[in-house]
Amino acid sequence: MTLSPNEAGTEPIPIGLRSEQPEERNRLTAALRLIWVIPQAIVLYFVGIAAFFVLVASWFVTLFTGEMPEWGENFLGGWLRWATRVGGYLYFLTDAYPPYSLDEDPSYPIQIAIPPREPLNRLAVLFRIILVIPGAIVGSVIGAGIGLLSVGSWFMITFTGAQPIPLYEATRVGIRYLTRLTGYFTMLTAAYPWGVLGDVQNAGETQTTSDDGWTIGLSNGGRTATIVAIVLGVLYVAYYNY
Repeated sequence: MTLSPNEAGTEPIPIGLRSEQPEERNRLTAALRLIWVIPQAIVLYFVGIAAFFVLVASWFVTLFTGEMPEWGENFLGGWLRWATRVGGYLYFLTDAYPPYSLDEDPSYPIQIAIPPREPLNRLAVLFRIILVIPGAIVGSVIGAGIGLLSVGSWFMITFTGAQPIPLYEATRVGIRYLTRLTGYFTMLTAAYPWGVLGDVQNAGETQTTSDDGWTIGLSNGGRTATIVAIVLGVLYVAYYNY
């Protein structure tokens, strides 16, 4: 799925993520989630190795042409799509087992939207690995935070059959940030990752998603859960790095 350019056509388009919270949760698959996800992780590991070489080749092509090659976009976009589905499954955004595929699957509860190819700034491409560092630092915190929140989701789903909405919202917005970070690093978009606390809403408006599902807002509980995830992530990263 692709996103169309905005009306002004001046701002780079970020990668979008859309997901639906399950009405009923499967306690068995939740309890054994770490086991069920192992085959996916193994296959995705080898796909990731191929993605690395495709990324390197695409970087050279983009550096000299100013545009991501179509073959690079197709493979890296498919890999990101697959990785996002597996991440969403692992962190309890859905109980639906991810397909072993790089292709879009409209029936799967988690979807990402990759913007169409546009000319990229060659200087930004050249220094991509440096420019991505601030976002990667935030990403490490977010990744650790939603990982810790997933422990709470595991307990709640396994023993009660339900996942609190704030935990779901915080996990969803965290996974979207990580997807955007990877999409920026792999040159699928020129948009720097943002939206850790959801998208900007109109004054006095409270919503969790827009009608089309791609705009993600946070309820008060979701915002609180996200802030808690960030704090936990900072403490985790600080403890294991210092």
